[in-house]
Amino acid sequence: MESDTDLIHVREIELPYSAISATGQIKIDSLLNLFQDAASTHSRELGISGFDLAPKGLKWVVSRYQIRIIQGLPLSDPFLLKTWRRPWKNLYELRYFSVFDLTGKELVSALGIWILLKAKTSKPVRLTPHLPAELMSVPADTPDLWENDHDLDTYDYQTRFKIRYHDLDLNQHVNNSVYVKWAMEALPAPDIFDFSPCRLVISFVKESFYPDMIISKIKINSREKELTSFHSITHARDNSRLANLTVHWEKRPSHGPF
Repeated sequence: MESDTDLIHVREIELPYSAISATGQIKIDSLLNLFQDAASTHSRELGISGFDLAPKGLKWVVSRYQIRIIQGLPLSDPFLLKTWRRPWKNLYELRYFSVFDLTGKELVSALGIWILLKAKTSKPVRLTPHLPAELMSVPADTPDLWENDHDLDTYDYQTRFKIRYHDLDLNQHVNNSVYVKWAMEALPAPDIFDFSPCRLVISFVKESFYPDMIISKIKINSREKELTSFHSITHARDNSRLANLTVHWEKRPSHGPF
């Protein structure tokens, strides 16, 4: 995915206690926040951050995440997060992430897809008029997009949430990591304690705003040592789809966090 022509951002990170789940792993929403922070910092270094583009009436929104968790992140030792970007079809900003330990072993790999929108209308715009020419010179190959298109006409569980002011970001809509919280909260016990996520795809379909109500629905396919959960986040008022998630889980070796 990466070449010598890429501009790469690398940062060393230690997990804060607040990012660790009850099973001793990083919370998935905290992982998304790490990705978003690294992408924002790198974009600012390149002069194309949300702050740089806001005076032009533009904003970045994330459309999709695909995450593969190869091994859990260290709880006490630092690790490295590397990110780089490529334009795709002059409409999408592909953002790659790799998390690895200090020996060079990869722990997590991920792809994020961003779209540049007009702030007032939320209509997509082409990248070339707004990004420096040198950042458009090496376009990305077509990524492998994982299957995530499901309508949960039937489902196993559902949970309702009220959007909080705290859930909003600078664009004044719900931050992408909150959708993951809503999805995970719908997974019942003991599954949420017995399994660990190892592969996720998240599609963000529509913005949501304070103080609306949403419904998090989930359908589960389970086997002895693995589980797949299909999630649909919808608006409580009209059942319009806000996000879809497909999460593959693997059996944890024990109930304890360590």
